[in-house]
Amino acid sequence: MKIRSVLVSFILFFSICSYADTVKVSDIVVEGLHNVKLKNVLSVLSHKKGKIYSIDAAREDVRAISGLKCFSNVEVRFDKYKGILTFIVSEKTYIERIVFKGNVEFSNEKLKHTSVLKEKDYYDDILLEETKNKICSLYKDKGYADCEIEVYPTINVDTNKMTVTFLITENNKIVIGGVKIEGVNSFKNKKILKIMKTKPKKIFKENLFKEDLISIQKFYENNGFIDCHLVSSTDTYNESRTEMFLTLNVSEGNRYKIGSITYNGNFAVDDEEINKVIKFKTGQIFDQHKVVETVYDLSTAYSSKGYLFAEINPDFNKKRDTGIVDINLLVKENSPIYLGNVYIDGLVSTRDKVIRREILLKSGDLLSFKKVNMSIAKIYNLGFIESAEPKLLRTEAPDVVDLSFSIAESKPGMVAAGLGYSSFPSKFIGSIQLQHMNLFGLGQKLNLLWEFGKKRLNYEIDWTEPWIFNKNVSLDLRVFDFERKRDYSNIKNAYSENKVGFSTRVGPKVNDYVGLLFGYTFEHTQLTNIGNGVKYEEISNSLKYKTTSIFACCVYDSRDYKFDPSAGSIHLVNLQLAGTFLGGNVNFVKGTAKSTWFFPTFWKFVLSVNIETGVITAYEGHKKQVPIPERFYIGGPDTVRGYKYGTEIGPHNGGTVKSVMNIEYKFPIIAEKGRTVLQGVMFYDIGGVWEDLKHIDLNLGSDKKNLHSGIGFGIRFTTPAFPIRLDWGYGLNHEGKESRDQFYLNIGNVF
Repeated sequence: MKIRSVLVSFILFFSICSYADTVKVSDIVVEGLHNVKLKNVLSVLSHKKGKIYSIDAAREDVRAISGLKCFSNVEVRFDKYKGILTFIVSEKTYIERIVFKGNVEFSNEKLKHTSVLKEKDYYDDILLEETKNKICSLYKDKGYADCEIEVYPTINVDTNKMTVTFLITENNKIVIGGVKIEGVNSFKNKKILKIMKTKPKKIFKENLFKEDLISIQKFYENNGFIDCHLVSSTDTYNESRTEMFLTLNVSEGNRYKIGSITYNGNFAVDDEEINKVIKFKTGQIFDQHKVVETVYDLSTAYSSKGYLFAEINPDFNKKRDTGIVDINLLVKENSPIYLGNVYIDGLVSTRDKVIRREILLKSGDLLSFKKVNMSIAKIYNLGFIESAEPKLLRTEAPDVVDLSFSIAESKPGMVAAGLGYSSFPSKFIGSIQLQHMNLFGLGQKLNLLWEFGKKRLNYEIDWTEPWIFNKNVSLDLRVFDFERKRDYSNIKNAYSENKVGFSTRVGPKVNDYVGLLFGYTFEHTQLTNIGNGVKYEEISNSLKYKTTSIFACCVYDSRDYKFDPSAGSIHLVNLQLAGTFLGGNVNFVKGTAKSTWFFPTFWKFVLSVNIETGVITAYEGHKKQVPIPERFYIGGPDTVRGYKYGTEIGPHNGGTVKSVMNIEYKFPIIAEKGRTVLQGVMFYDIGGVWEDLKHIDLNLGSDKKNLHSGIGFGIRFTTPAFPIRLDWGYGLNHEGKESRDQFYLNIGNVF
């Protein structure tokens, strides 16, 4: 009988629950509202009038209402007979006003901005404490270390609104009256005090003081005092509590020199390589910084060989009686790590192979961080990748990891139009450029350019396929038509030069740094509008001629980021041969060499040095004359800035030998997403051009045959398509009537 009663009860209970789950919601009521609008609560509910009631959905609704952060408690009740869903809420007090009293140092607006509690919001005890701490920190940073804050909330029970009043007692402003260091015997006190940022007449800041203690500790450790430590620090105040006096007590300990240097446990990295990495020597004063650098460089050497988890622990054997410390580098290589699969994520328009072929690691290779970083640099150098983030993924094998690259693409194509002014070569210059860095998602580059100005008109189409037939060989095709008015000697706009032609280049990569280029160029040149005082024989053997040439170039490139390098170098050797045997009517050989180095200094400041030289000579032609347009000219925005192009340095009809050096020091001004978009530059240029090798003169001077130099400054603005240069150059070796400075606005890098 009892069992039957229990069964009936269970059946009745489940029937009621089942019935509740099929009841529709006829109305939704929210009780306890004062300042929160009903529609704001209803908007977050999943339950609506006419929908079936659900216990799970009711729980989610409670969470959603709590998520409004206006209520301290939320409960739910459902009348299954009437279908009324009721939420009972305890509304937080609404902050109508926040008032500050007693504040002099800071305005009400400043304190309200600092406050985490806000007017027209809801009160929270945690936010109140956070506000008090922030205001206290604000006052302490201004020297009011004794500042006191009291809070007085006033609540209107009927409206559940409150006014929060902060009563601030600022007390005296306290500055540092003096800093004293005791226990310093090996250095002058002022040398230690100079290390500190906590100085007399400044405000005491706890975080800066802690940094000072660390800096003092490092200073001693880097100067041989391994056992140095801070014994105590005390602070006292003057009677009016307006000045603080700090006293530090330092125990220097012994000063150590380095004795023996040993290491053991190394197999993958040989002794010779370790000896190159070690930055300290026997007999030197112990320097903790050099030890840290050595450990870092040695870890890098191991990671480049696939030993990512190699451990290098320096062990110091101190002999206090002799002041000698022996250093033993304990190497625990652990197992090498191999690469499993390579994954590429995030691609939208780019084909997978375009990224994958830039990655220098393949499945089964030892995982080298050096090659990972080089691969990232190569991916960025494609020109249309905004970010490439590597990530190691564990596999079932303990010595194998997968490598994933998360790629974010930038816009590969753009149309740009610009108008600028330059003292070279065309006064007002306009340009319209259509550029696509990733045509069809294959990494192909297409560039359409139209430049126009008073002295210049240029049309150009350039297309590049970086990998022909999926081989590491590039192909470049270029068609051009440009017209330029040229000066000659002291005659402005002496003649017009028009060149129409095309070129093709093919370039295999020998390895990660070395590449070769081979090419053919055809140019049809016509000279017109020859001005008074100019005999065309002085300009060229013919007013019309064809130049057909072949060239070979060897390139070594180790730059980290070719669009804005901060480290590495690039070196080019180029040989061009033009001749009638190729179908033209001019014969010359031109050889040029160029080397550019980039040195990171501090932060993102970069020093760059560029050296360029060239020689051209004619052969088998009429008078063996090199055509004037093919000769070397310097000056203008790309060689020695501060001088007019082609008319102020070297022979008036150009030279057959040139040499130029540029030194630039760049520093960032504005950066976006880790990339510098605006940077400043200071530069020094020097160079010369001569009729032939016999006339080379390496003396600085104002004579045209001398070397000329210039200094100046400028800015670089990086656009998605090309860098824009704005330079002002001042020539240091001008003749009497020449303008001393030049202003340039140009597209592209100097080197």
